[in-house]
Amino acid sequence: MLEIIEQIIKHYLQYKTTPTVNDLKIEDITLMEDKQSLFVTLYKNGEIRGSSGNINGNKRPLITELIENTIHALSKDTRFDPVELKEVEYIKVRLDIITSRDVLWDKKLKDIDPSKSGILTIKKDYENIALILPNMHPILLTWSDFIDVLKSKLSVSEFKEEEYLLFEIKTETHRNF
Repeated sequence: MLEIIEQIIKHYLQYKTTPTVNDLKIEDITLMEDKQSLFVTLYKNGEIRGSSGNINGNKRPLITELIENTIHALSKDTRFDPVELKEVEYIKVRLDIITSRDVLWDKKLKDIDPSKSGILTIKKDYENIALILPNMHPILLTWSDFIDVLKSKLSVSEFKEEEYLLFEIKTETHRNF
């Protein structure tokens, strides 16, 4: 799948158009059939350069998700300027395929190991949503490390767990670095 993402990146940056399935060399037919949610994260020099994904139960083929999320990470992640063709040789890719998304009914944030699980927080009034993928950053070593990252992502000075619906996220991760 990483090879497909690399093809998408090169095609989009070279031709400034979204590749179709026919533009890509796809050997794994399951990409056309499987339906899973995923995140594509792009890195340059060890820093995130763009990211996009879907955490919903997905009804679209995996190849559609790969194309759309890669293009979004390249050009529409509002935290960053669009990636340019001259950067392509420096871009590294991480792909997270969501394998489970479970509500923390009987668990708390303190029960989550950031090296194995991520966290999705949704404010109960749906005003604020934040996602941290598993093993995403070296500063996330214990559950308490989630707090500062969540405060930053949610733009809040204090994170009150009881105000949020929490989901434990597990992924299958692939990367080319």
